[in-house]
This record gives sequence, structure tokens and C-alpha cells, in this order.
Amino acid sequence: MVYVVTGLDSGSLARPASAQGVAWDLMVDPHAITADGEWWRLLTGAFVHLDPGHLLMNMLLIGLIGRELERAYGTLTMVVSMVLCAVGGGLAVMWLQPDSLVGGASTIGYGMFAMLVGLSLERRTDVRAPLVLIVVNLLYSVTAGGVSLPGHLGGLAAGALVAVVLTVVRRGRGGRSDRATSSPWSSTDPR
Repeated sequence: MVYVVTGLDSGSLARPASAQGVAWDLMVDPHAITADGEWWRLLTGAFVHLDPGHLLMNMLLIGLIGRELERAYGTLTMVVSMVLCAVGGGLAVMWLQPDSLVGGASTIGYGMFAMLVGLSLERRTDVRAPLVLIVVNLLYSVTAGGVSLPGHLGGLAAGALVAVVLTVVRRGRGGRSDRATSSPWSSTDPR
């Protein structure tokens, strides 16, 4: 929805952030955040995408990884985690890339990479695939132009912190790494 709104506002569905308007008012802008107190941009920046390919790749990434994580942790936990990863990416941009204007949900995707590593460690399953995802995507972030490496690293760090907290909380409850034992709304029989 945000993509369509920003596209209609800018007059271009192909490049909705190419002209000042709603997209610019939502992106992570470190100067606007600190000087004007627009702290909501730390979250709303994750909803702005620069072109259809950018939107598609982020939604594919979040959709594929998010399904597995949502099954393990539940919907509410994932919503909160996604917000924290978006904000973590925005904070990293403020600190490491203060003269930039950044948008995109890849901060959330990178956070999910870290959460997937945490879930694999908690379940004692092979952690190589999620680690390869991180390495390949970080290599892309370093070599591709127009990509916010600080935003990606901030999302990754926030996701790692979320994964540690979730693991500690679940171990404290004596829970397993599937939602069936920790959620009264699960339709899966835990036996």
C-alpha cells in the first residue's frame, strides 16, 4: 500500500522516491530525525521502496524467511521483532551514514537472517545455510551501489539481539523451539 501511495504521490510507480513528496517524508533522514524530532522515520523508512525490484526482493526475502520464524515465535513476536529490526537499521544509518536518505525493508530482512541463525542454534540444527545467507547478502551490500551497508548491519545487529532475548526467554520458560509448546493458540499437537 505504501508503495502505491508513494508512487501515486510522485507520479511514478517505477521510481516513487525520485521526487520529493510522501516517500521522502517517510524515509530515514538522519538530519530530520535529530534536528526536527521526526523519530517515526526510524520505522517508516522500512515501508518506502525505490523501485518495483527493490520492493519485490525485500518482500520475497521477508516472506520466505518470515514464515519459518513466525511458525516458531508467533505473529505478535514477529511484528515486534520486525519493528525492532527496522529501528535498529535506522539507528545505524543515523550513526554511520548521517548524510543519507534511506528507505527499504532490507533492515528487517537482515534482522530475520540473524533470528534464523538464533533459531537454528536453539534447535541445534545446521546453521550453515543461514550463515551463508548473511555472508552472500553482506557481500552484495558491499559491492552493489546505492545500498545502505549501515542499515543492513543495524538490522542484522538488532535481529541478533532479538534472537538472544528470545532464546533466553524461551529457555527460562523451559520451552522448545517450536510454537506448539509456547502458544495456547497453536493448532499443532505438541506430542
